[in-house]
Amino acid sequence: ELGTGILANLASQRETIIRSRDTLHGADDDISSARRILSGMSRRIMQNKLIMVGIIGVLLAGIILIVYFKLK
Repeated sequence: ELGTGILANLASQRETIIRSRDTLHGADDDISSARRILSGMSRRIMQNKLIMVGIIGVLLAGIILIVYFKLK
């Protein structure tokens, strides 16, 4: 009777561990997905900054050219 109780307890604990492992794998998949999304967002942020710097450079060059030809 004691052995049967211990085996039942062990079976219950095994199921708990299996459920915990499955939950952990699901969380790991979600973390991996979030990491990919954040990497993409970071890449787009850098692209937007470079585009903005390029536009500012073009505008400044245009202003400098206009001022140069007006004062010439």
